[in-house]
Amino acid sequence: MEDMGFNQIHKKVIFLRSLIIKKVTEAIKREIGKGGTLNDYKIVWNQLQDIASSQIGKILLKNFPKCKITITKSKSTYPDIKMEYNGFIIAIDIKTSESAKDPWYDIARLDTIIKSRIDKYDEEYELVVKYDSKTKKFIKMFFETLRDTVGLNPKSEGVKFRPYDGKLRPKTWAEFDSKKTYWKTKTKFLYGIEKSRKYRWRELLKGFSKEELKEILN
Repeated sequence: MEDMGFNQIHKKVIFLRSLIIKKVTEAIKREIGKGGTLNDYKIVWNQLQDIASSQIGKILLKNFPKCKITITKSKSTYPDIKMEYNGFIIAIDIKTSESAKDPWYDIARLDTIIKSRIDKYDEEYELVVKYDSKTKKFIKMFFETLRDTVGLNPKSEGVKFRPYDGKLRPKTWAEFDSKKTYWKTKTKFLYGIEKSRKYRWRELLKGFSKEELKEILN
């Protein structure tokens, strides 16, 4: 459907979620072999990223004829997969996290996420891979919109973030398993970002005198 609009594209990507998870899971098990293990912890991201990107790229090309797929080879480049289709830009990023503790990977920065991410991409998705770092075994994966993967900070009542640098953080494994989402719409997500952004700055400015604040803000 060459006249496919954004809502149709999004619905189709979500419809493909089960297929994406199925094909990537099969590819991971095939690559590491029956009863096999993932490589050393330091390169597990690259190993899973290569496998997942290849499979997702094939699925997108098959289901979105004439789309342009760009797959990065660098860990520092966002996104891992970019799809350009009918004038829309879709980002898909791949995250890996250990099963022994709740995920705590970088998502984006509170102060730059709107300009560098939300305004740049029509939609963002994340494939989150859960694995055991001790046994090097693959466990499970999840595929959601980026905002659905972001946790809640109960103090700010906004998005979950790391205090010292303001980087957004994901929800817990239990919340992934229960398909919990705190930000069902982009509007709610933007509200959650603003709530945490203001809360963080208030916390950072605590302890400064009025005179010091004037000097900082001038």
